[in-house]
Amino acid sequence: MRSLKRKIISSAFIFLLSAGGYYYFWGQYLYTMTAYCDCPICVNVDAYRDGRFASGRAVYWGGIAADPSIPFGTQIELVPIWPGDFWSIFRVLKNRKKFTVEDRGGKIKGKHIDLFIPHSHGGHQMALEWGVRKMRVSINGELAK
Repeated sequence: MRSLKRKIISSAFIFLLSAGGYYYFWGQYLYTMTAYCDCPICVNVDAYRDGRFASGRAVYWGGIAADPSIPFGTQIELVPIWPGDFWSIFRVLKNRKKFTVEDRGGKIKGKHIDLFIPHSHGGHQMALEWGVRKMRVSINGELAK
């Protein structure tokens, strides 16, 4: 019994150590992923709740907000690594991983991407369930650095 307990503890320690090493080494390549809808809480400027993205296109499921250094029309694909990320993409994003940059945001700077979730897919509630995550992304088919 005691031997089994030690094996479980040592296995958990090795797993946590390797996960920490992963984030230390690969963390520089991770993007902060958040989500928003077009409600007054998520878009708090009345003029921006006009049913259009900053690119001028009508809002649609699949548009995202990104840093101004990433041009409109750029294809972004989520590259999940952890099981929780796969599950969230399946459940919250309805298994969608490919998005198009159509919007900007006042707080969207650097390695931060904001996913637009329309009311037809759960809106604000799904955006809250998505939360804040760190994830790798592919920009126009190449892993982002």
